[in-house]
Amino acid sequence: MGRRTKIVILLVISIMFCRQNSSWAEEMITLEKALQIAYQDNPRMTEARYTIAAARGDLSIATAIPDPEIGFELGGLKRNEQGHRQVNLEGIEIRQPLDPPGVRELKRKVAQNDISAQQQYLKSVWSTVYVAIRQTYMQIIMDKKNCDLADENLELTRQMFSRVQIRFEAGQALQNDLQRARIELLKAESDRLAAEKELHTDKAKLNLLLGRPMETAFQIEEELQEEKLDLRFDELISLALENNPNLKMERFNLNSRTAEAAKERAARLPSPFIGFERTREDYEDDYAFLFGVTLPLWSGNRGAIEKTVAQKQAQQVRLSATKREVVFDVYQAYLEAQLAGRQVDLAKESLQEAAELLRLAEMRYTEGKLDFINYLDQTKTASETKRRYYQSLSQLSQAITEIESAVYFSIRKEGFLQ
Repeated sequence: MGRRTKIVILLVISIMFCRQNSSWAEEMITLEKALQIAYQDNPRMTEARYTIAAARGDLSIATAIPDPEIGFELGGLKRNEQGHRQVNLEGIEIRQPLDPPGVRELKRKVAQNDISAQQQYLKSVWSTVYVAIRQTYMQIIMDKKNCDLADENLELTRQMFSRVQIRFEAGQALQNDLQRARIELLKAESDRLAAEKELHTDKAKLNLLLGRPMETAFQIEEELQEEKLDLRFDELISLALENNPNLKMERFNLNSRTAEAAKERAARLPSPFIGFERTREDYEDDYAFLFGVTLPLWSGNRGAIEKTVAQKQAQQVRLSATKREVVFDVYQAYLEAQLAGRQVDLAKESLQEAAELLRLAEMRYTEGKLDFINYLDQTKTASETKRRYYQSLSQLSQAITEIESAVYFSIRKEGFLQ
């Protein structure tokens, strides 16, 4: 083997290695991996976790004993005959206020309910992020498919232009047909660029949902697949009423409002305090234990009671409204899934017809048995039929995702909604 041949082989190997490294540089992200990253790093998820931490802080505040009070009694501020003051500490008093009976326990209950509500809020946020991740990921798959379809359409349009050009040069086609074919070719090239732009946009959107820079390069692996909805509507409603985090959150909020109303009623009771007093006056050194109560004589805490009772009633209304909204969300998503499933079946039936339509159109136009307008129309029909099929697969996937979000249950038997 000659020296020059070896150099050429080494260059070829180097180029192939560099290309391979370039492809390795782009991370491969599956849908499962995207969901795992989003659960940890999505900004809204991080924010929701901090709200839980804040609620735990409120629990510590609610269960803490009130701060003690300390007072000092100073004497000897009057000047003597020499014009001096003899300041003495004549007394010290320490008091420990206490809540009325039952109030501290009700405060603890309110704070614990708030923690539980914030934990359900985290699930609610995750439900929203889950839908956004799946739908954006599916849209990226659809974008890739649109790019492939745009490539196919561009190639078909080029072939059509070539056939029209051949017939025009043979005097068998009008110049208008050639011009129209040229316009369609330019449009196909423009559609390919637009499809690529949508792919880049949706990749950037997914990066933001994953909590990372939008320019991060990655590739995806999955393809669009047919899915089935195996649960009945009544089963979905039962799951939603049991699992929906928004509904659970409103129930915890109602428990909190109920406990707050009870707490304000209990606050009408006298608030006790205990204390210690030491007196040093006129050379006496005496000690005393203090016990007393604070009496809510003037207002009877009526304003706070009225407020919390009204808040409880408002929360009951909100809970009922949320329940109806959840049922409607399941109903709407269920209808969408049924429609999308039927559309998938119909679009799949159309695929074979479209392939045969395109074959016959190309053959008949070449033979001069089909005019240009009908040839163009049938070519577009074939391309659009394939696009509708993949679009219906995407819509079915999105509808099932919406159902999963509404019921907070994985119809696909995954572990992301727990």
